[in-house]
Amino acid sequence: MSWKDSMVFEILTAIIITIGLVGNFIVCLLIIKGKNMRTPFNYLLLNLAMSDLLCTICASLFFAGQIRNHYHFTNKTTVPYRFERIVCKIGTISIAFTTNTSVLTLAAISTDRYYSIVHPWRHKSVITTRRICACVVAIWLLSGITSIPYAVIMSDDVPHEVRSDSSITRCLQHLIDKNSFKPVAFIDLIIAYIMPMAIILRTSFAIIKHLWCNSSRQKEPQKQQWSRSITKSRKRITRVIFSIVVAFNIFWLPWAILEGALLIGAIREFDDNIFTPMLILVIASASVNPILYSFQSRQFRDAVKRMCC
Repeated sequence: MSWKDSMVFEILTAIIITIGLVGNFIVCLLIIKGKNMRTPFNYLLLNLAMSDLLCTICASLFFAGQIRNHYHFTNKTTVPYRFERIVCKIGTISIAFTTNTSVLTLAAISTDRYYSIVHPWRHKSVITTRRICACVVAIWLLSGITSIPYAVIMSDDVPHEVRSDSSITRCLQHLIDKNSFKPVAFIDLIIAYIMPMAIILRTSFAIIKHLWCNSSRQKEPQKQQWSRSITKSRKRITRVIFSIVVAFNIFWLPWAILEGALLIGAIREFDDNIFTPMLILVIASASVNPILYSFQSRQFRDAVKRMCC
């Protein structure tokens, strides 16, 4: 990576990290402190914000490692093993854990919106606080279980000395070279992308179909009376759903393609040119989620105004 590219990466990553930390912290603060904010749906948003906050903090470890290597805070060619081992092990395991928690929570949020819009009469009976809490616990347990193999692999012998300006990526290359990496990556691909994406697409298409196709069954006087307001509401919901699907794929489809390429052997070496954009995507996802899911709500915007004033 050139000096200019490194500077762009550092500035961009620092901005995204700051946005992610501030945005997710505000969401957590508003839901925890505001009694009127403690709804089943907002508990899912709280879980998303907490996992994204942890993800941003853990990704900052990799960012710190890149900064350390770029400016050669120690020897010009060698970076102390202890620091790099901490960054590699804790960063990899924690990001795997928190990102899985985030994407599974996104799938749960899509399911909640599906019942809220398509089956409103069943929403309160199906989506209860107790079930949401059980869902959150299940998400964290599943994420923890799927991250255990990474912990096992990373507990093995990481090289005592990592040289050159790509120390973090050399450490990740050590993970990829393990024989047990492929089954772990395959499971992670299913949990972190295929399953959440299937749920999000299924619920999104069902919501859009309900909004636009079922409207023709309404009676004519009702359609004439409410056509403008209903159409405006439908367009707004459709835009939100479309932005959610697009954003999910922007941030996580490249990771799915990378894991697929590693599984089939199309990519065998993991260097800075791959690691840098992937790290930015992880942090950007955690930074965009509060805007995409929380601050689009008038309730959250009003709560922010009250907090600031």
